[in-house]
Amino acid sequence: MNILEYLKMAGSQIKNNGIRSFLTVLGITIGIASMITVISVGDGGEVRIKAELEKFGVNRVWILPNDLKGMTVTLKSDDSDLLLSSVPGIKDIAVSAYKKTYISKDGKKLATDIIGTTDGLFSMEDTKLSEGRILSGTDIDYSRKVVVLSEEARDNLFGDEPAEGRKVELLGSKYTVIGVEKNEKSIYNSFFSSKCYIPITTFESAFGVKTVDEISLTAKNSSLLTPVLSNSVDVLTKKYGEKSIKYINLQSELENAQSIIDIFKTVISAIAAISLLVGGIGIMNIMLVTVKERTREIGIRKALGAKDHHILNQFLCEAIIYSLIGTMLGIWLSLLIINIAGRMLDLSVTISMQSVGLSVLFAVTIGVCFGIIPAHKASRLDPVCALRQE
Repeated sequence: MNILEYLKMAGSQIKNNGIRSFLTVLGITIGIASMITVISVGDGGEVRIKAELEKFGVNRVWILPNDLKGMTVTLKSDDSDLLLSSVPGIKDIAVSAYKKTYISKDGKKLATDIIGTTDGLFSMEDTKLSEGRILSGTDIDYSRKVVVLSEEARDNLFGDEPAEGRKVELLGSKYTVIGVEKNEKSIYNSFFSSKCYIPITTFESAFGVKTVDEISLTAKNSSLLTPVLSNSVDVLTKKYGEKSIKYINLQSELENAQSIIDIFKTVISAIAAISLLVGGIGIMNIMLVTVKERTREIGIRKALGAKDHHILNQFLCEAIIYSLIGTMLGIWLSLLIINIAGRMLDLSVTISMQSVGLSVLFAVTIGVCFGIIPAHKASRLDPVCALRQE
């Protein structure tokens, strides 16, 4: 007998017992669907997290006052000059200070987050503009009353009209709009969608403050980031005292996020593997029942000259086909779930070809491992005893 004859006989047997066949493959279907879905959604989430973090610049750190320790000392805007002169390897550096206030235009009033900063911030974040320009060094040096609006702020204050060159009111003073930041979709912008930027020197004068909330910097390359951070912390600690500052390292956060995703994928994949194991046991049970039901048929085939390996191959082929059908149904189900999950979680999720390959490999392995026992039992039946079976 050739492989086509084995497949034909196995297909006929599965077709004649449709409901039982479906229930047999259900465990495999659920396990395969779970495995592919978890790997694919996990990969999509990993890409999304990396994309969100890269919008800030992965090669970037934040240095902040350590207010959790009850320290009263805070960072100052001239600390950026100190770091630039003291720490080699810094590419871009920016100081930032934040306040919530109102910005208005012709009676239209909008609550907004005002960010006092320097031109280095726009370089770090690769800011895209829909109008005008970013803050310049000259704006900071001369404390100009200029502002870069977010698109949401522009739309609320000016509607569909261009905002560049027009005036808005902030803290009782007139500010000239010099640019509009393009509102790129991100987690960060969902929290600070109506933010606006003014020069840090103008911010200090307008709000009467002499401190900043953070210093952010990037290194010339990723290998320099750790020494740049360490040296920057040393310089500022020397100025302000021990435990006076804290920092956020985006590379470390990215590694932590990766670890969490990997753990999640491993745990759920282990659960899926258990489902596959249960499905394999189900196949073995059904195959053992099938051998019992078809004992007389096996006896007739052996009496007509079928060898042990013919019977073994026939039943093993049926077990593998059960597994492959479960795999195909699992792949189809995973595509449906992935599509729904992608829309609900706003992720760009594509099916992982690696997971599909693993699924097919698992299917064949399960079919062989759990089909070999009933197949071997069928092949070893004595034809005389089998023919006596009613």
